[in-house]
Amino acid sequence: MSEQAVVTRFAPSPTGYLHVGGARTALFNWLLARHTGGRFLLRIEDTDLARSTEQACRALLEDLRWLGLHWDNPQIMYQSRRLEVYNRVIDDLISRGLAYRAYETPEELDAMRREAEARREVFIYRRRALSDEQVRRYEAEGRPAVVRFAMPVREYRFTDVILGKEVVLPAGQVQDFVIRKADGMPTYHFAVVVDDAEMGITHVLRGQEHLLNTVNHIALQEALGYRRPVYGHLPIILNMDGSKMGKRDRDRKIRHHAHLWLKARRGAAPDLAAACGLPAERVAAWLDDETRQLDVDEQKRVMEAVGLTESDLPEILVHDFRRNGYLPEVLLNFLALLGWNPGGDRERMTIEEMIRLFDLKDVGRANARFNREKLLAFNTEGCAAASPQRLVAAMRDYLAANPDSPLQQADDTALERIITMKPGFRTLRELDVVSRFLFMPDEGICYDREAVDKVLRKHDGQGIAVLRDMQTILAGVEDWSAAALQAVINDYCAGRSLPLGKVAQPLRVAVCGTTVSPPIFESLAFLGRQRTLARIARCLSLL
Repeated sequence: MSEQAVVTRFAPSPTGYLHVGGARTALFNWLLARHTGGRFLLRIEDTDLARSTEQACRALLEDLRWLGLHWDNPQIMYQSRRLEVYNRVIDDLISRGLAYRAYETPEELDAMRREAEARREVFIYRRRALSDEQVRRYEAEGRPAVVRFAMPVREYRFTDVILGKEVVLPAGQVQDFVIRKADGMPTYHFAVVVDDAEMGITHVLRGQEHLLNTVNHIALQEALGYRRPVYGHLPIILNMDGSKMGKRDRDRKIRHHAHLWLKARRGAAPDLAAACGLPAERVAAWLDDETRQLDVDEQKRVMEAVGLTESDLPEILVHDFRRNGYLPEVLLNFLALLGWNPGGDRERMTIEEMIRLFDLKDVGRANARFNREKLLAFNTEGCAAASPQRLVAAMRDYLAANPDSPLQQADDTALERIITMKPGFRTLRELDVVSRFLFMPDEGICYDREAVDKVLRKHDGQGIAVLRDMQTILAGVEDWSAAALQAVINDYCAGRSLPLGKVAQPLRVAVCGTTVSPPIFESLAFLGRQRTLARIARCLSLL
């Protein structure tokens, strides 16, 4: 293998946005190819007709492009378009007696498993002897058939370059496995072997859940005369509590908040069902059974009913991180450290540094923990170190994933101004949320009741009195710059022996509805005289 140029691949199934575990797999394959001067190829494994969609495929490709993991094959390989190739290979295996049609129904297979369990044995499928008459009868009655590979019964061994050991499967554990399903589509185990050989793949890096599948692939490679790639199986990504990181985490949090919502209202499942427009039986079953999951549309309806937003949910998919305003280069840096140690206590790395340093021998065997707080710290530092031009481009990309944001109205100059107004932000979403009031219509500002009570009404309406004074004073200000506004407001504070917060906060509530915004002087300057005075007047009139 050392004489060949390294060729790696990433072969996802297009069933939705890219999971961070898949992104880590793609990244390691990409880094190995780039480090060695080899090639990184992309293949779409879309043979699951029930789950693979064109929309999901587009989303997956968009995620890879956003991360910057560009592939080297000009034409992406799609398995669904290669049925003729697979059938030709399968027919050859059948003609040589290395594969055969099997006619068991799902019910018959279940009965065979139960019989094995009754004998306290692991169910192992081996070829059943069928007479020609039985085959003709099955064919005549139109019984669906799968094609199974006749697995040679022997011990199998292969070396895993990441685990650093030889993996052994005894002869007694191998069985004949399906290579073509009853619907005519090839199975993963078959198509992956044919495709890897055709694409010239030299190194296969994938998740540890595929470890024992490798034995099936080796047996097929030997039967077809294919060269065996180098195999390495990556550690699993876990949550900090040791649970497996998956889409179920989002559903779990939605269910938790649904229970809190019901508890606060002393309600039951029918009340939540009515609030989100879903069948009561469906909601009740979901609330009572943590193994059940709502689909994406159902989740959105429940979230809207209980007051959850997307940013409240744990990020699991690459698109979640993009939509919440992480920089792709930061996410790549963080993912690279989930299982790979570049040495020297090094953590912050550019893409170029990761390419230069990457080596398979430095990929660990232990499962990795996904520390969201650490990623958030990475992103905070990444945003602080990025140039304004980079952040404006990142903000544009963030807005493309968040079409409902009022900041869609901002031009690049306005975006750069907002970025400089609010240093120290952790994510672009955070910057977006605190700046939205700048682009909303005056009548669209909603006043937070707690902020109004605490800042304006408290102490016999002290904040309201300050706001009335500022309405008159600001109406006479000619130089509407942040510096001039600061001087005017500071003079007012000094004349009345008030701390700045006693004036800034009422102004902040009046113009944005809450107590959180970019610095007040810059915010007023951005809004302009007319809009500032209009918002103060509206706030006072509503009070």
